[in-house]
Amino acid sequence: MFFKQIRAGGDRNFSYIIADEVTRHAAVFDPGLTPKDELDIILREGLSLKYIINTHDHFDHTGGNSTLAQKTGAKIAMYESSHSKHDISLKDGDILYLGVIELQVFFTPGHTNDSICVLAGKELITGDTLFVGKVGGTGFGNDARQEYDSLHNKLMKLPPDTRVWPGHDYGVRSSSTIGDELKENPFILRDSFESFIELKQNWAEFKRIHGIA
Repeated sequence: MFFKQIRAGGDRNFSYIIADEVTRHAAVFDPGLTPKDELDIILREGLSLKYIINTHDHFDHTGGNSTLAQKTGAKIAMYESSHSKHDISLKDGDILYLGVIELQVFFTPGHTNDSICVLAGKELITGDTLFVGKVGGTGFGNDARQEYDSLHNKLMKLPPDTRVWPGHDYGVRSSSTIGDELKENPFILRDSFESFIELKQNWAEFKRIHGIA
């Protein structure tokens, strides 16, 4: 499997390319506002872009969609409730194929009502649901409850060696694993939803005390 993490500008955004080594069929996840690097890699590697997959419909993740689609003919895929223009409406548990690679969709609401994560083998694209040592921003109501459930009932149930690839470079490193997040992420270590909310409400002070950027 061809896999590439790309610094996509914005607020330390990441985009990703996954491709099948044999068919050269590829997907780009969350293209930046000006996806020149993604296009350069596609051309250099001789890839055929089939899908543009957005983890949610915030503009810093979707801004490059139309440019990339126009230049490659790729189909834009988003969760079915997304308001941004897309060609393929995804549901929880859907699978898209790149040759023999399965891209499995996990509906993980919380940060937004259309947030998804996508698993390809051991590589998990987490968008703004899970960062390295942090989690996506929410309020303190139902959206936070949804995020808590998405994290604990879906993502943390994956094998510990599953590699975590976030939508932003907000952590101490650019990637992680489910096992590391289970051991180190202060939000995941909270043993109740009430404690999870307490950390969200006091995150600035927690960061100051623990020297977190």
